[in-house]
Amino acid sequence: MTEKTKPIAKDLSVTTYVKLVRTAEALHSEVSRGLMVEGLTASQFSALKVLRLHGPLAQRDIANYLLKTGGNITVVVDNLEKQGLVTRIRDTEDRRFVFVRLTEAGEELFDRLYQPHLERIRETMEAVSEANLTVLLELLEQLHPTTEVPMCQPAPDYLGE
Repeated sequence: MTEKTKPIAKDLSVTTYVKLVRTAEALHSEVSRGLMVEGLTASQFSALKVLRLHGPLAQRDIANYLLKTGGNITVVVDNLEKQGLVTRIRDTEDRRFVFVRLTEAGEELFDRLYQPHLERIRETMEAVSEANLTVLLELLEQLHPTTEVPMCQPAPDYLGE
């Protein structure tokens, strides 16, 4: 059997990738349960976080911060608006631009949920030593350097614009 034809089960790259994705999804689901109790998805909570840290933003900027598509962010913002957590404001100089800002209810909800959310993350990760977390972080940065950008920092502009 040649290197190119070995079974997938014996392909360390594929096995590791699948384990990484399944682990990330399981951890994300576990941490996000606390948000679901409050009627929020992880994407909605992340959008609230970006707006709380940066103030009103255009939807495309929210999408860039969260590494999501514009269409996905439109749905997220629509649902947050229905819940009274954000409002849309049309730019007075260029009416093509619509900014999203937190309402007072959105700020209050985020502020109430943020520390417990961080604590759930810490609890989820406590099974791993600090030394191993450092190694894991270094490995993940090698695997995909664009993820070095913190969630609430602008994503790299892949189009060079």
